[in-house]
Amino acid sequence: MKKLLICILLTTKLLASDDFVVCIHGIMGGPWCMKFLEKNLKQDGWSVINWGYPSTDDYIKNHGEILAKQLTLLAKEKPGRPIHFVTHSMGSLVLLAALNHPDAPIEAKIGRMVLIAPPLQGSAWARWLGRFAIARRILKDYSGKELMTMNNYLETYGDFPSSIEKTLVIAGSLGFNPILKEANDGTVAVKETFLLSPHELVIVKSGHKTIFYSKKVSKLTREFFRQPN
Repeated sequence: MKKLLICILLTTKLLASDDFVVCIHGIMGGPWCMKFLEKNLKQDGWSVINWGYPSTDDYIKNHGEILAKQLTLLAKEKPGRPIHFVTHSMGSLVLLAALNHPDAPIEAKIGRMVLIAPPLQGSAWARWLGRFAIARRILKDYSGKELMTMNNYLETYGDFPSSIEKTLVIAGSLGFNPILKEANDGTVAVKETFLLSPHELVIVKSGHKTIFYSKKVSKLTREFFRQPN
């Protein structure tokens, strides 16, 4: 029955400008990180939820569980309508955990995703920082420790649902981190953003800490959501 409902939604949904778009910030961030994107998406008529959470005070899986419950409430407001996402950095891992949680509604699994600088393959820089006590103290023993120890989050939390309509990954290349030997944004290497499932990849000249303020990223995001089915 559940599979039948997913098929019906996939074949009947049309992208509407007032659908929900949920923005999810990264570690040690807050809704302020996504304000620029939120503002621009609202100008296009989207119903934007700029979701905040105490990023360093719990594990990624638990943040995902809370998000899944929030998505259920959104789905009840607009049943049958796809819920879309824009994430930055660890926010993509929280979304990954949420969409693989049994409480995640179908509506959250049939929309579009824009993943900005997602460390889906792990972060060599975070693992390097984990060698130092001060970094471990700042990032704490929850999600921060996970970032400093894990290698591949897709193996831990599973891949994104195959029913997701479209995915855009935006990676930054304006980084000068000597620990990362290839193209990077200062925190995450381009190759660490790769997904296993089909997706579009765009590389922009931006750093990890400012990429969510990039006009190019905003333009790419807005155009991606405007694309016809």
